[in-house]
Amino acid sequence: MREHQLGRVLVESGYRLKRRPDTVRGPDVSFIANDRLPVAGLPAGYFEGAPTLAVEVLSPNDAEAAVLTKVGEYLDAGAERVWLVRSANKSVTVYFAGGDVATLHSGDTLNSAHAAFTLEGFALPIDEIFA
Repeated sequence: MREHQLGRVLVESGYRLKRRPDTVRGPDVSFIANDRLPVAGLPAGYFEGAPTLAVEVLSPNDAEAAVLTKVGEYLDAGAERVWLVRSANKSVTVYFAGGDVATLHSGDTLNSAHAAFTLEGFALPIDEIFA
């Protein structure tokens, strides 16, 4: 991110996905591409709209249905990708805007297309996430 100045990576930041009633979500990790960043910089409060990429980690106490609802909310609000990280089976499911879904397992590698990065070359082996 920093080397190529693609945008900002945030941890547990709040996003207002919808108004009236407000829907606010805080993904475990998120990425906002430069074209989504306000000229004035990140707001002090919630970011208006969805991140480019939202990452949710399914913990043992999470109900998968509730997390999948969040996935849909991010995509409906304009996220380009959502990753659902499942420690139990060491997998990452990538949800694409438009409805495509890909699940990667041990031995697979996440790439720029999985992350909605404009620059090719990003590679994150699934095994490194769970090392």
